[in-house]
Parts: sequence; C-alpha cells; structure tokens
Amino acid sequence: MAPPPHLPVQCSKTMTVQGFGSLLGYLPFLLTLLIGGGIVMCYCMAVAYGHVEAAFPYISDTGTFPPESCVFTLFLNCAAVVLLAIFTLKYLHVVQYNRQCSSAVTRINTAALVIGYVAAFGIMVVGAFQETNVLAVHVLGAMMAFIGGTVYMFLIASLGFRRDVNFGVDERGYAKARLFMAFLSAISFIISMTASCVAWYQWVPFDPDSKSKLWNERDKGYNIHLVATAFEWVMALDLLAFLMTFSQELHIIQLQVVLSRLTEFTTGSQDYQRSLLKQIIL
Repeated sequence: MAPPPHLPVQCSKTMTVQGFGSLLGYLPFLLTLLIGGGIVMCYCMAVAYGHVEAAFPYISDTGTFPPESCVFTLFLNCAAVVLLAIFTLKYLHVVQYNRQCSSAVTRINTAALVIGYVAAFGIMVVGAFQETNVLAVHVLGAMMAFIGGTVYMFLIASLGFRRDVNFGVDERGYAKARLFMAFLSAISFIISMTASCVAWYQWVPFDPDSKSKLWNERDKGYNIHLVATAFEWVMALDLLAFLMTFSQELHIIQLQVVLSRLTEFTTGSQDYQRSLLKQIIL
C-alpha cells in the first residue's frame, strides 16, 4: 500500500544504539557526586569569603552571594537533570516488570513520577532564585524540592510492601529501609520548618548594617537557627541515601535508543501540507 501523499516516507533501515545497561546503576552515585561535591565546594567558598558561619548554614545560604552562587546554580541544574533521569528510569523499571499489574500500582508509579518531576524542578528554582533576590520564589522552590522529595519517598517505599509488584531483583529488603528514610525526611522537615519559623521570629541581627552574612553566631535566635539548618542537611543526605538504593535496580535494565531516518518526501501543495500539520497539532 502506497504511503499517503504529502507525508514523509520512513527509511526501512533502523539503527539501534545500546550498551547503557550496567552504567545506569551509577546514576545515583553521579547525583551524589554532583550535589555533594557542589555543596562542599560552595560551602568552602562561602566560609572563606566570610559569607556564612562555619557551623551548619542553610544549604542555599552557601550559594547566595557571588562567586559561590554561580557554582551553586550550575551544580544544582546538573543535579536536577540527573534526578529527572533517575525518576524516569525508576518509573520505566516498574512499568517494564509489571505489565500486568493492578491499576493501584500504575497510579502510585505515575504519581511518584509526576511528584519527582516537581521536586527536580524545585531544585532548579532554588538554584536560580537566591533568597536575597526573590525570597518568595526561593522558598517555593525549596518546598517543592523537600515536600516533593518526601512524598516521592513514601510512594516508592509503599511499592516495596506490595506482593503484586515485581522489581526483577530482591527489593523487599530495601522496603523497610526506604520507609524509615521517608519518615526520617518527614520528621526532619517538620522540625526544620518549625525551628526556622521560631528563629526568624526571634532574629535580632547583631550587626544590622552587615551585608556579607545572612546569620551571625551572635544574632539572637542563632541557636534555634542551627537546629533548623542541621535538620535541613539531614533531609538532603537522607534523600541522597534513598536514591542510592536504586542502584541495584538500575543495573539490571538496559536503555535502547532507536533512530529511524526519514529519507524521502512526496511532493504536494504547500497549502495542503499546512492544513495537515494543523490537523496533527490540534
């Protein structure tokens, strides 16, 4: 049967690019390297320039002032891209091994993917909008990242307790650990947010004219501020530890990219082609 007029004819030759199998399992390690390495670098720069106190600053405080803010944004954007890849691969992993699964598993898996994307976008927002420039947007991004990350952890952990879910590997041993990390993230978030609100309410800067630091150890409310920042670091490390548990599962899947070349185009009126394109878009 001849192809419809005015449509591209697909070449019969197909190229398959593969060989990413076991390498996918290293993505969580790459994410840890990007986030951990980036934060440590920004922390050292911020302390060296006198922009933060050495004892447990907010993670985003280490990337508020230049030049460390440039490095902070770069590393967070790279980490967000890797995070999107991990969330997508985990979603496809569950789909691939559970083609006959119940609708409940499908809904949980899809919800986890969407919420994971929201969390990754929140990380980009945190890196792009420093709190000294656009505080409301920065806080919104942080909420998207931490709340989204925590909800994602609970959703993925819940799949490990279902008997109708197959992961291709023995993942049941991770289920309790993942649930524990999800609760740890939730409790840390509540403590951090509560302490942060109290600290800001009590905050009286020791040097009101200082523009080089967000918090000073001699500020009123600094001790409760340390509680908030310490549990924020716990949340970040907890999320990284959670994603590291994906390594074994990602090792057993293989990514294939199929490239098909369009080689011929049939002739036809431009008006018809525009109308056809409009129909396809609509």
